[in-house]
Amino acid sequence: MASRLRIGAALLGATAALSFSALPAHAEVKITPDRGGQEQGHDVWLKDGDKAQKQGTSVIKLRIEDDKDRTNVLAYCVELPTPLKDGDVLKEVPWDKHPNPNTKFKGDNPGKVLWILNRSYPNKSVEDIRKTFGIAKLDKQDVIAATQAALWHFSDNAELDVKGKKNDAEVVELYNKFVTDAKVEQAPKPTLEIDPASQSGKAGQKIGPFKVTTTASEVKLTANLPEGVTIVDASGNPLAVQKKNDELAVKGTGDKVSEFFVSVPEGTKDGNATFKLSAEAEIALGRLFVSHNGQDDNVAQSLVVAQPQKAKVQKEAKVDWKTEVVPTQPSSTSPTTPSSTTPSSSTPATTPSSSTPANPAPGGSTDDNLASTGASILWPLVGGLVLVGAGVGALFVVRRKKAGA
Repeated sequence: MASRLRIGAALLGATAALSFSALPAHAEVKITPDRGGQEQGHDVWLKDGDKAQKQGTSVIKLRIEDDKDRTNVLAYCVELPTPLKDGDVLKEVPWDKHPNPNTKFKGDNPGKVLWILNRSYPNKSVEDIRKTFGIAKLDKQDVIAATQAALWHFSDNAELDVKGKKNDAEVVELYNKFVTDAKVEQAPKPTLEIDPASQSGKAGQKIGPFKVTTTASEVKLTANLPEGVTIVDASGNPLAVQKKNDELAVKGTGDKVSEFFVSVPEGTKDGNATFKLSAEAEIALGRLFVSHNGQDDNVAQSLVVAQPQKAKVQKEAKVDWKTEVVPTQPSSTSPTTPSSTTPSSSTPATTPSSSTPANPAPGGSTDDNLASTGASILWPLVGGLVLVGAGVGALFVVRRKKAGA
């Protein structure tokens, strides 16, 4: 279920530029390999026809770009046999955006991968795993090897050579339990997502919705809006504001929503605005990250997050609008000066001959299909607040409804 978010708004005026400069530099979560922090598991032998193929296993440590002071992100591989290089940059994508067209990481399989991650290392301690699956002699290398082999089973249809003598008995036992017992779990929420990223509309309308999905409890959104353009809910009600110290802050309405609209008053000249959403959100367990090797943006590797981690993230959305032009009636082209006498309703209409052009009636018909425009929606202000200037900044605070226990 999508998270339910509280959306409020605030007008910042001249301080909007400062808000922009304070945002993180990257537009989305990006992570790179940290080779010094890998945790190795046992090598495993996978079936390869009548033979067995050796593969190394590890918990891969990744570093959040522009956020070097934070704990690194831990991940497992969900794609054979593509390499991961130190210079690769990985970006967060939904499960259905796995780049390999031949992958088995689709349908129920990603949900089963998540089930395994929720019950394995590093999300669970080795001791917890021993108790859960009843395998007393497990060590960390056994767990990493069995986990990675099981994930490859669901991402690449790989099979551990369970009958051969090369794989450790504990690895085989845990692998079999993972593969046999795995259930489908719901896809984790994205770190921060706004959908769509761009919308267009007309003055006199509310443009939207912009739907926000995130693991964050609070999302800050800044934008420069022309005077009169406001942010509203689905019913067209402007979001209220109140003054707090030297700036305007959110006035809670008690309503929980997960979307907002941009209300553009009728008559507003053509324009546009760019929103910037920023948050400190959780990179959820099971989120997919895909790297590109820098050569024509070819895919290099796909990894899945093995332990939740906080990260700073930013997204952009754009909106633009045009003034709806009401068509005017064409002027009369008849050389004949129309009579100033208004014909009475009893005067019969004369059918013009094929050689004599008819004089059009002056003025436009009241039955023309003119464009219907919405009423202007004004922003409710508190304490006699006056908006001055053409550029007004807006700050939106989005609060996620706490999930039930």
